[in-house]
Amino acid sequence: MKRTLLSLLSLCAILMYAQSDSLSVLSIEEVVVEEVRQPIVRYSALGKTFWSIKAMQSMPMGDPLRNIQLLPGVQTASENTGGTFVQGCDNSHNFTSINGAPVYYPMHLLGYFSTFNSSHFRHLSFSKSVHLTAANRLGAEVSMETADTIPESFGMDMDLGLLTVQGAMRIPLGKKLGVSVAGRYSDVNLIYDGMINSVLKNNRIAYRFFDVNMGVLYKPTDRDNITVDYYQGRDNADFDVLSYKINSQLEWGNRTASFRWQREGEKLTQDYFLYYSAYHSNLDVDQTDSRAYLPANIQTLGLKSEQQYMANRFFLKYGGEMMRHRISPQSPRLTGTFAEISTPVQLQQASEGALYGQADFMLNDAVELIGGLRASGFYNDCWQGYLDPRVTLRYQPTGTTIWQLIAGTYTQYLHQVGFSSNGLPTEFWISSDKYISPQRAGKISLALQQDMMERRYRVSVETYFTRLTNQVEYKGNALGLVTEQYNLNDNLIIGDGYNYGVDFMLQKNTGKLTGWICYSWAKAPRSFVRSGEKTVYPSAHNRTHDLNAVANWRVSDKWNVSATYIYATGTPYTEIKNGYILGESGIVNYAQHNSSRYPTLTRLDVSVSYRLPSVKNMTHSVKFSVYNATFAKNPISYSYNRFKGSKLYKRPVYIFSTAVPSVSYFMYF
Repeated sequence: MKRTLLSLLSLCAILMYAQSDSLSVLSIEEVVVEEVRQPIVRYSALGKTFWSIKAMQSMPMGDPLRNIQLLPGVQTASENTGGTFVQGCDNSHNFTSINGAPVYYPMHLLGYFSTFNSSHFRHLSFSKSVHLTAANRLGAEVSMETADTIPESFGMDMDLGLLTVQGAMRIPLGKKLGVSVAGRYSDVNLIYDGMINSVLKNNRIAYRFFDVNMGVLYKPTDRDNITVDYYQGRDNADFDVLSYKINSQLEWGNRTASFRWQREGEKLTQDYFLYYSAYHSNLDVDQTDSRAYLPANIQTLGLKSEQQYMANRFFLKYGGEMMRHRISPQSPRLTGTFAEISTPVQLQQASEGALYGQADFMLNDAVELIGGLRASGFYNDCWQGYLDPRVTLRYQPTGTTIWQLIAGTYTQYLHQVGFSSNGLPTEFWISSDKYISPQRAGKISLALQQDMMERRYRVSVETYFTRLTNQVEYKGNALGLVTEQYNLNDNLIIGDGYNYGVDFMLQKNTGKLTGWICYSWAKAPRSFVRSGEKTVYPSAHNRTHDLNAVANWRVSDKWNVSATYIYATGTPYTEIKNGYILGESGIVNYAQHNSSRYPTLTRLDVSVSYRLPSVKNMTHSVKFSVYNATFAKNPISYSYNRFKGSKLYKRPVYIFSTAVPSVSYFMYF
């Protein structure tokens, strides 16, 4: 039993690199005039931000979600964070989708890549708050969108790099039918094994993933679009602790499928949508005389209908959605010489629905009013329902100045918890029930957007305040998962919180040199009552200061240079004060929850791309990029594996403590 405890303690040091602890419209949002040279992103503080996936490929990191993290109000990425945290909200508060179908864990390689193959998608839209018509969520909205036109001829693109190999085909099957297929594969150890494992010393990591996308677009008439989409991805990570002869495998994956029919009329547009989404994860830890499993999964079947009616100076959108969830929270199982523990699977079957309506009025040439109401309901072992009103007021005194005020409430019935709280795949989903109330948020924000110097520059400033209630956190640790007394509800605590801050951004939108500089100041305190006492601490993902700079220089028609620089306050974590091994029991004492912070995060990424001479109708280019070009050492955790009496000695753990070069070849026709 002592060996099993030591093994699990060592596993915590590997998996919990970010350590948990004992708490353990008539609305035209933006008008874009096409120019010869376009910026990579059209950011708007007033609504959706639109990215061109093709233009994004010139950046050092061509991944869509990684680049979202360079925007104001979005937490800067670090190597231990597998999520996107927007204006203080948790990663699980976001609604991330592929053409409207939800994706529950959109991450590969702990967030270094997202599940979105850039070869398959054409656009990304992002909003800091989920729209009233989208989903029951508290946070941001990220939508990956495929092409909405039939390809005129067969097309193909490939991106061959050191980290990933990916490609896509676009196949026309007549004038009304088109098919697209894309795939991606990565085996990190094939090239970077020595770079990664040389710094881990007594530990070894191996990692690989794949994903596939398939889509069908059918246009039976000029007014009808029928689309069918399918996505599947899977990750496999091996963690070996050599001194304890531990082999652990973490496997996770997503699968989505959807059918959509859109019909456009002169004034009325109809949209009918059927989808299925599933996510699973399993942690398998094997030692000579013991083995532990931590499986979890969630499946959702949904049906949505929406209508949009447009008239002069008036726009109306209304609809409804029904969902059926099948959730299996993490159910630990332990087999071996010293113990046989099998926690019963706590299967949760829940129904969720919503009706909504939103009206957009142009009161005059300068004032626009958008008002709406979302009524939602949820049933697991009892009925729960809420009304969420929202209002947006926009004032545009000139063609270059816009003020916007947004206020509203939000409801979320699904929760994500786990002994790590940084968006890692060991986290799992649970449903609201008679013991756990739905999450609620009240938000208000004020934004100013100012275009200057003939729209070559844009300044955006936004301040926000959010009140959160019924926030659920996992108070246990990895050892508590494999005891005979384990009960999920006993390891959950419920509390409240706040998010408030200011986001600033300066963009340069035209010319050979484009880019932006943004700065965010943010606070995200959380409060929970434990043992009769109220404790207040920062959320695990909160960065007080966050600075991002992005530059893209088109030197010529063939050469392009891009760079991104990040500087951010370190995220909070809970320090281990001391630990003991008494007989066959392990005792660990923690400092105050989230009372310590990691060092300041800095990183410079650069890339240079060169467009090779075209061959007939084929365009191809080469890109050389360097991740962490300044060799910055950003620890993802501290390893506690040396005892001297009751004192623990820690050392920083890095994944990339040196520059990581990469070369890729891109071909398109």
